Amino acid sequence: MSTQSESSAGNDFNGIDQTCSPAMPNQIDMELKSLMEFLEGKDVLEMTEAIKQNLRYFSTTNNRLYDNTIRFINEHKLWGTYYPEREDYELAENRAHAFVEHKADFEWLYRVLQDNRSKRILVNILYYWLMSDPARVDQICDKTFSQYFDLDIVKCGKNEVFVDVGGFIGDTLVSYVKTFGNNCHQKLYCYEIAPANIEYIKKNIELFHIDNVEIREKGASDRDGTMYLSSDKLSSVNQLSESGAIAVPIVKIDDDIEEDVTFIKMDIEGAEEKALSGCLETIKKNHPKLALSVYHNHKDLWKLARMIDEADPSYRFYLRYYGSPVFPTEYILYAV
Repeated sequence: MSTQSESSAGNDFNGIDQTCSPAMPNQIDMELKSLMEFLEGKDVLEMTEAIKQNLRYFSTTNNRLYDNTIRFINEHKLWGTYYPEREDYELAENRAHAFVEHKADFEWLYRVLQDNRSKRILVNILYYWLMSDPARVDQICDKTFSQYFDLDIVKCGKNEVFVDVGGFIGDTLVSYVKTFGNNCHQKLYCYEIAPANIEYIKKNIELFHIDNVEIREKGASDRDGTMYLSSDKLSSVNQLSESGAIAVPIVKIDDDIEEDVTFIKMDIEGAEEKALSGCLETIKKNHPKLALSVYHNHKDLWKLARMIDEADPSYRFYLRYYGSPVFPTEYILYAV
């Protein structure tokens, strides 16, 4: 499947009469079906070559944007590196593995998403992974609501116990009170691992007069213990590891909060899976609203939804995209 031939994808829907009816597939359905048919029977090597070919095509059609995109990917290293001049194709290989090994998971996620906006976002992300076409990203950009707080999906009342996992500088707390007001919570918990970030959280709490906040200088994970930070620089991309200069306690949310939790947000640079594992009992007991970052790798997009569905099948799922029109990051899985 190449960029040039994309517009013709999905024209033949197995001979089904295309007369408009409620049961008929729409354009988004057909685009997904076309993609899934393209994936059918292909192995990782074939998919890797297709992705590499489309990356090369991207480099010839918009060299400046291509260079900026690859620089961003290689700097963050979350999705795999890509240095074709060194024959390093890790990014393409990782995307290929995701397509080949989790085709059924992407189809499942598409089926359970609750609105066409969510389905469009999923389809465009998958097409971008294959084709590296920035137009796919540009199409799903939306700044209607603040990140994590889509008012068509989440509602908040006065008894909210909101848990901000990955507090950074307190920007999500500020966004919460701007969206819902300063009386729309019973308690706000803010988990943050970097001491430099925590000082900014305290300043923002004071500056915006945010009440009933408890800062927890801990990381959320699937166990209680200790991990490490490499440095104490102000950053939104801090990651814990098994060694480093600064020891950080890690906890399970299930063990660390006594109140009934009503809303959990997570954005912790790829550690969301472990943190979610550590609050599954809370999810089963309290059924909190969830707003989870699922863009830090190629598995969280489907895997976190699977984990939630297995813990509590009553949840409904949505996707929203808050990133730039260039490279797909900042897409959020809502579960309510």
